[in-house]
Amino acid sequence: MKLRELMDQVKDLPPDTLVCAAEIDEAFAANIAGIETIESARIESRKPDGSEAIELANGSDKVVVIRW
Repeated sequence: MKLRELMDQVKDLPPDTLVCAAEIDEAFAANIAGIETIESARIESRKPDGSEAIELANGSDKVVVIRW
């Protein structure tokens, strides 16, 4: 995936939308397999280092998930 393709997929989202990454399988990957916008995510916890645990359902937060 090229940056242009990524930007096209997220261009209409508000700038404060969260971005998270999710592994598709156990293997390491260098390429993005897919990008998904989820409207009903829920932030489960925020850690002092800036990382967050996010449930991809049962909430009202909008997130962008990058699957690799």
